Amino acid sequence: MKKDIINLFKIRWKLKSFIFLLIDFFKLQGLLYFVQKNITKRSIQPIHEISHEWKVHERSIIDYKITGTLFEFGAGKGLAQNIFLSKLMPSQIVVDLFRMIDFDIINNSIDSINSLTNQANSPIKSIEDLESSFGIKYFAPYDASKTDLDSSSIDVCVSSHTLEHIPKQSIIDIFKELKRVLKPSGYISALIDYSDHYAHTDSSISLLNYLHFDDDAWNKHNHDSHFQNRLRHHDYKEIFENLGYEILKEDIFYEEENIDEDLKIKFEDHPKTTFATSGYFFIRNLKT
Repeated sequence: MKKDIINLFKIRWKLKSFIFLLIDFFKLQGLLYFVQKNITKRSIQPIHEISHEWKVHERSIIDYKITGTLFEFGAGKGLAQNIFLSKLMPSQIVVDLFRMIDFDIINNSIDSINSLTNQANSPIKSIEDLESSFGIKYFAPYDASKTDLDSSSIDVCVSSHTLEHIPKQSIIDIFKELKRVLKPSGYISALIDYSDHYAHTDSSISLLNYLHFDDDAWNKHNHDSHFQNRLRHHDYKEIFENLGYEILKEDIFYEEENIDEDLKIKFEDHPKTTFATSGYFFIRNLKT
């Protein structure tokens, strides 16, 4: 039965785009969260293994002996990554542009992480419990480009599959603010998904499908409730370097095996990383 429900919601991307258009027009974001939690169950599925993304951030924190305060923007509903990292970073500030936090989903995250790590963390009921149990301070709505944090107060910022949902100028503004609030030689650990997110639920299109469209054509399918900026790995690298960050590590992944010939022709003069489907940056603030 569960498999049938999941398959039911693997819909064609243009239909999904139309649904997001309606969600934006009628301001139905609350209904979207309800469907994801109670019908498709996509937001409250059991966690069966420690996420690769969490391990990537964990490894960088350990390798560079990072302590102190962690900052994350756009953490979502369940804060599983933050709960997992709390054993290394007992002080965290987690913010979101919208208040999406859900304690049912958080407690699902706690139960799953307990079973995977042999911990015995108790369920929580409030923002106050989140701070007292895990050292996580949560603020939303909160604009990460205009924080009220003290200068040089953050040791590391982590981000997992959030940046691709933010417009380019807003990314620049956020990373300008991060330069201020990060300590000298503070770090940023960022995982970014460069794939067309419509392909995640429509196997008939490639992970690079959205590159077929010019800006005007793509804007017809790109809605606030499912925004994708289509920036490529080299675009992010240019942003970080132009702002004065030092790139200590970068990983680039190519998961689309069958790139359409018209895309190869369209982007023949562009960097190879145009066809990357995900990437990782570990960068350092060079503020003195």
